[in-house]
Amino acid sequence: TDVSPDEPLYPWSSRPEFLTHLLFSSPRLRFSRAQKAAVLTWAKDLGAPEVPSMYAMDKAQGRFMKLLGMPTEKMTAASGNVFYLNALSKAIAMDFANLLTRFAMQEYPEDGQGCMSQVHHGIKMLDDLPDALAPPCIRVDGGIYFVDELLQQSTGQYFIPKKIFQVRTLESSEPTILALGHKVSKTAEEYAVDPEMIIVEVSTFVRTFEDLQRQAGESGICFTGLLKFAINAQKYLMVL
Repeated sequence: TDVSPDEPLYPWSSRPEFLTHLLFSSPRLRFSRAQKAAVLTWAKDLGAPEVPSMYAMDKAQGRFMKLLGMPTEKMTAASGNVFYLNALSKAIAMDFANLLTRFAMQEYPEDGQGCMSQVHHGIKMLDDLPDALAPPCIRVDGGIYFVDELLQQSTGQYFIPKKIFQVRTLESSEPTILALGHKVSKTAEEYAVDPEMIIVEVSTFVRTFEDLQRQAGESGICFTGLLKFAINAQKYLMVL
């Protein structure tokens, strides 16, 4: 049976089902079907209340797969060999959806300043990662700011971020998130993009590209200088 989202233990139907599923889903303690049945029989014979059956656990697993999707896909090679492939995008999405892992995840590369203890400290993640694989945006005070899109800072300065990263300082235990990009100057009718790159704190971002586009109205946003951009469906098209 389906479980209503209003239930306190959703998507589990009961606390015993939740605890049993948690035990049987342990990534470092794999249970065979025979072992699962033995555990349930043992708990029931000892008088534990509301012990779920194997049928109930199978139904619950099917419910979870319908809700979350199956990250593992069965593949058959031309030789007939069977192997299983995990979809990385689905695995990451499930980690973000898990409240226990979400806050431990690292979204941005970190400038380790010569030190390295985690993979996101690596110079390849910071400098050599292709733009298409780098984090595409950041959320600041409810606004979402994308790389390669014009924005405005709290100082009134305009800016186009190209890469978002973080750095830790001795003054704070929390990392400071920074953006590398181009400073943009506004003239009477156009925006001039400075080809030199600078680094700014993302906490200074106050107006998104959509905010600036609404302000510009029908006149739109036009660029001049060494770098020229044209707006097309809210995306930048590089004009060579």
